[in-house]
Amino acid sequence: NPDGIVNAGLAENSLMHDWLTRFWERQGSLRIDHTDLTYGTSILGSDRLFKALSTYFQSYFHPLEPVLPKHIATSNGLSPMIEHVAAVIADPEEAWLIPAPYYNGFVPDLNATSQVRIASVHVPRESCNTLAEVELMHAEMERRERQSEKQKITAVLLTNPHNPLGFCYSREVLLAYCRFAERWNLFLVSDEVYANSVYDAPDVPNALPFTSMLSFDVKKDAQCDPARILVLYGMSKDFGANGFRAGALVCQHNDKLLQAISANAMTMRMGSPTDILWSALLNSDELPSYLARNQRALSRAYTYLTSWLQAHHLPYTPANAGHFVLVDFRKHVEAIADEGHEIVLLNRLVDGGVYLGPGFSYACADPGFFRVTFCIRRKELEIALERIERVCGLPRKAVEISRSCPE
Repeated sequence: NPDGIVNAGLAENSLMHDWLTRFWERQGSLRIDHTDLTYGTSILGSDRLFKALSTYFQSYFHPLEPVLPKHIATSNGLSPMIEHVAAVIADPEEAWLIPAPYYNGFVPDLNATSQVRIASVHVPRESCNTLAEVELMHAEMERRERQSEKQKITAVLLTNPHNPLGFCYSREVLLAYCRFAERWNLFLVSDEVYANSVYDAPDVPNALPFTSMLSFDVKKDAQCDPARILVLYGMSKDFGANGFRAGALVCQHNDKLLQAISANAMTMRMGSPTDILWSALLNSDELPSYLARNQRALSRAYTYLTSWLQAHHLPYTPANAGHFVLVDFRKHVEAIADEGHEIVLLNRLVDGGVYLGPGFSYACADPGFFRVTFCIRRKELEIALERIERVCGLPRKAVEISRSCPE
């Protein structure tokens, strides 16, 4: 569809789609047994997937204690899992504290059904992933306490690796967040859905690796009750399968919470076909090769996008994780909008055939930032960048730069 809109704002990884479709076709992976035609072995998921995820977490998240099948609940997507966790640990109109900018999907995930609100704390770019970030969170809780705010905060929610900034939190900052959660009697929810989408970035030479919250002795190292720690994961990002709708919760030290989740689990139960296909990949000897290839592909796509940004002198936040880069288009917003609002540029981009994620939807403090997804197919990314060039009056360089950057 040459007249369609290229979506470079949604975090979908298309780079490994050919590999994945060939894998599942070659494996004949959709092997259904009688149990798959029933409600299964558990309301929270199948024994097959529990065992596969347990091994996967053990191999790639380096948990302090083994993640056992009994610690896992699965769902038809990570959004329903967040919604259900919110309903269990908060009442309507209570809130979760989230450092901003943050993933825009948290708004409907928390608000739509559970009616749990977001209390955001703006973190300046220079303070992100430092102890100063956690101090800002303390300051917000102290302000609420001082002003006797009625809205109760029940949890703090992190994305690690970060969305939309694309960094991995340090051990020091994660443990500081554990102490923060203990100080203010909060759950600490760690969304780790991009855990294996960490890649080599030429402009981030000393990038931090991914560190899971599961890897800490939070009681010893942060004096934090481990029952507060909840880890989220899913199939959408590392496995390029947004459409499969597969999410998981790891809760190692809070049986009562898992019991509460199971009370309404039928409404979020993962379908057997998705369960079967994810398990087949997790159990495959080809899994390490797939993950390594995916990370190399992400690195190449990131290098192409950032080479293009540098050629056009467009500032951006260097990243080494996730599917996107936060780009500063403020000078282009200011050139076309007297009020300096990015919605004007967004509308022009859409009219020009390309969609980018506007910063206001991620609670960016300053207008003019856009999240650009780089892991769409190379030809589509070329077209997206060409259309940005046309809308912003930039020299045509997208195809030329693509030729110099291997796929």
